[in-house]
Order: sequence, then structure tokens, then C-alpha cells
Amino acid sequence: MENVALLVQEEITQSSAPLGKIRVGVTEGLGVKFLASRMVGLFERYPGLEVELVAVPRFVSILNREAEISIHLERPSADMLVTRKLTDYRLALYASQAYLDRAPPLRSREDLGRHAWIGYVDDLLFSQELMFLNSFCRNPQVVFHSTSVIAQQEAARSGLGIAVLPCYMAAADPQLVPLLPAESIQRAYWISTRRELHKSVRLRVVWDYLVEQCAAQQQVLLGPGI
Repeated sequence: MENVALLVQEEITQSSAPLGKIRVGVTEGLGVKFLASRMVGLFERYPGLEVELVAVPRFVSILNREAEISIHLERPSADMLVTRKLTDYRLALYASQAYLDRAPPLRSREDLGRHAWIGYVDDLLFSQELMFLNSFCRNPQVVFHSTSVIAQQEAARSGLGIAVLPCYMAAADPQLVPLLPAESIQRAYWISTRRELHKSVRLRVVWDYLVEQCAAQQQVLLGPGI
């Protein structure tokens, strides 16, 4: 990956149109299920750009030079970073109709303890923001664990149980049924870069585009009815 000196020096010599590569680190769900399909507009505006989207179920470190831009579940606190809130988003309960047809009735929050759940591998969580099952059910019967939220979505689609999924992933999925609409939680994504890189024109056009796309898609990120 390009070092900081090269990135800044390139800005001095390049033309007015941003050119070159920017690496964006992002959590898996947002990168795969939201950002990837919305990047075309960036390249229509700036055809000289090249973007590496590192979408993984962990933090991508700016301080360790793993990326120039990183999107986090928690606000980074390092003084050498420029950080802002990218967007709020909402998570809700989803299951397949096949699961609901064979499972106990689900009419209220009190019924959730009788159901099979899908969740994360607790001792491999990369953020405390992902510890949310107990927000819905005091003692959830988790039958399937995965470090991947996409794997959790696929398990729910197959009829394995109830999953807590971001609305931007699940609300438009025809194989998933939203459950108990009043039961949801809100979280936020934070975007950051190294302070010296924030002056880069190449980086700023990517940064601004990501902010713009999230601002324009609030109904998708926060769910139907918002």
C-alpha cells in the first residue's frame, strides 16, 4: 500500500482530476451489502480513480496503514485521526417464512425466548457494538454462531432461526420476514483517516462520496418507515 509521503507528493504533481488508488476499509456488511453497489457514481465522476474496498468482519486499521479511509462501528479516539459520524443505521429481527411456519407463535417480545437464534461468536467479537442479542431476549437460545453477518443472513434465509440484521441488508430481502416491528436498535458508523491524508484531493473525493451516499440513503439504512 502507498505510504503517506507518496500519497501527499502525488497530489502536488497530479492534474486537477483526482487520479490513483485509495483503499477503504469497512465492516463486511456495509461494504458488501451497501457500498459496493453504490460506487459506480464515483467512477462516473472521477474515472481516474481506483478504489480498493477491504470489506472484512474486523476493524481495518488506519494507524497500521492498512487503509487510507476506515469505517468503524465505534468512534476512534486517536488524536492523529480525522473522524466524523458517517451515518446511523438500524438493526431489526428477521426470519424466513419457513422457520416461522414450524416455530412457536411469535406475537410479542415475551415469545422470543422460545425461539432459535442466530448470532456472533462471542469471544471473537471485534466490537462491543455487536453484543446486542440480550437487548432483545434475556436468554437467547443461539443455535448458530458466525463471525460473518452475511453468513448469519444466509442462515436466517435457510430457515435456521431468528437473526438481528441491519435493515439495509435484510429489509428488501424477499426470503426474510421482519418480526415485531417495534423491536429494533440503532447503531452508528464512523469514518476516519489520518490527519495528514485528509488534505489529499484524491482521498477527499472518495470521503465526500461515501458521506453523500449515506446521507441520500437514510431510509435504506434506518429501515422502512423512517
